[in-house]
Amino acid sequence: MVKEREGRRMSRRQYKKRPRDCKCQACWCMLHRVAFFVPFGFGLGRLNRTDPDTMSKEKLESLVKNMEIMLSEVEQLKIHCTKQTEEVNQVVQELRRENRELTEKYEHICQDLKEAKEAIAQLQDTKFAFEAKERQAQKLNRQL
Repeated sequence: MVKEREGRRMSRRQYKKRPRDCKCQACWCMLHRVAFFVPFGFGLGRLNRTDPDTMSKEKLESLVKNMEIMLSEVEQLKIHCTKQTEEVNQVVQELRRENRELTEKYEHICQDLKEAKEAIAQLQDTKFAFEAKERQAQKLNRQL
């Protein structure tokens, strides 16, 4: 579906990337390709505009605690992703090994099939030669 914007036609990619009105109270952030939930008001931009002296001690402690929790979750996700990467690498190695084995088996089967076709062709040649000799022998018998 292509929509018009400002008198121009937009591609699907442009349409999907257009800015949208967001009325939600939270957003998803990406940090080193790890998604985690950050409530509005806890972003770094908000911290930069806030004077630490005017924030209450409880808010600062709450903020620090939330950041520590998020950092520990990021570390857990990193460990989890590392383990999954190792598992995926092992599976990939196993699949590559199986692929090599299957390729070798396929080549061997192709060679066997080629040899079988050659043997069948030789047997057919022998059969045709034998049948020709039989017909020739029958003609000679009729002539006698």
